[in-house]
Amino acid sequence: MAQEAAEAKINALSAELKMLRKGLGVQAKNLPGLVGEELREVCGVHEDDGPGTVRAKVVATLLALIEKLPEPQRRTARIVLGFGAGANERYTARLELLGTGADRNIRTMQRRADDVVYLIAEAAYGTPAAFGSPAAISQGPWHTSALAVRLTLTGGAAEVFETRRIVSHVAGLAEIEHSVSLARPASTTGRPDLSGLGIDVVAGGEVHSVRLVSSTRVAFRLRPPQALDAGDQHEFFFRIRLEEMPAPYYCCTPEFPCETFDLNVRFDRADPPQRIWRIDGDLSKDAGDPLPARKPLFLDNAGEVHTGFRDLQPARSYGVGWQPAP
Repeated sequence: MAQEAAEAKINALSAELKMLRKGLGVQAKNLPGLVGEELREVCGVHEDDGPGTVRAKVVATLLALIEKLPEPQRRTARIVLGFGAGANERYTARLELLGTGADRNIRTMQRRADDVVYLIAEAAYGTPAAFGSPAAISQGPWHTSALAVRLTLTGGAAEVFETRRIVSHVAGLAEIEHSVSLARPASTTGRPDLSGLGIDVVAGGEVHSVRLVSSTRVAFRLRPPQALDAGDQHEFFFRIRLEEMPAPYYCCTPEFPCETFDLNVRFDRADPPQRIWRIDGDLSKDAGDPLPARKPLFLDNAGEVHTGFRDLQPARSYGVGWQPAP
C-alpha cells in the first residue's frame, strides 16, 4: 500500500480512538456503539456480534496493542483509554494523572495522550483482525491470560496448585465462576465426594459456594479483594486436595478462552506410570481415552513431566494422561 494510503488508515483509526477515549473510555456503557469502522476491522468485529461480544473483542484487542508499545507508553495508554480507572473517572480526570511534578500543563498532557493514541493506531495498522484469535476474544465477562498448574501425586492422593491470571471484560466484575472436572475414581461409580475435596485460596481472594453441577464437575466462585474493571488483570493462587486421584489424566477444559496453560505433573517415585502422553485439544469426552495415538511424554530425573499449550479453545481438553503401572 502506498505511504499516503497507509498514513490515511492510521490517521482514521487514531481519530476513532480519540472518540473512544472520551468520557469513561472503555468503561462506558455504550462502548459497543462507539466503535468505528476501522476499529471494528482491527478487532475482528462482525455484523452479527452482540454488544457483549463487541466489548470483549475491543477490550482484548486494545490490551494486546498496548502491550506492543514501549514500556514508558504503556501506562499512558492504559490511563488514556480508561483501563484500570474508576467506574466514574472521566477523560479529563484521567488526563490529569499524566502530569508529573510541575509538568501538569493541560496542553502537554493532551499532547502525550494524542501521541500514544497514534502509536496504538500505528501498531494496529496492517494487522486487521489479528486479535480475533480464540484466546484473545471471549463472549464471556473474562478470559484467562495465563494458567499454571502443578500436580503432585502421592500414593492414591493428589494435590493441585493452580495460578490463574484473568482479564476482566466488564466493569464491576466481583466474582469469577470456576469449575474443575473430576472423573469418577476407579474405586467408585458414584458422584464425587465433596467432603474429600479441599479447595483453599492461597493468595488473591477467597473461594466460596463449592457445589456439584454434574456427576463429574465441581463448581465454585472466586472473589477478588475488590471488583475488577474492564481491562483489569488479577491473579489467583489456590490449592485443591484430593484424597483419591479421580482418573489417570489431568486436563484444562476452559469455558472461556485461555491464552497459555503450563502444566507440570510430579509422579510418585515409588509408583511411576507405564507410559505418559500429551492431550492437545481433544473433545472432553475423549480426553480420558488411552487408545488414540498421542505425543508421548517422558519422566525427567525428578519424576516429573512438563508441557505447555497456547490459545486454548473453549470446550476442548488440554493436559496429560498416563497409564498406571500394572
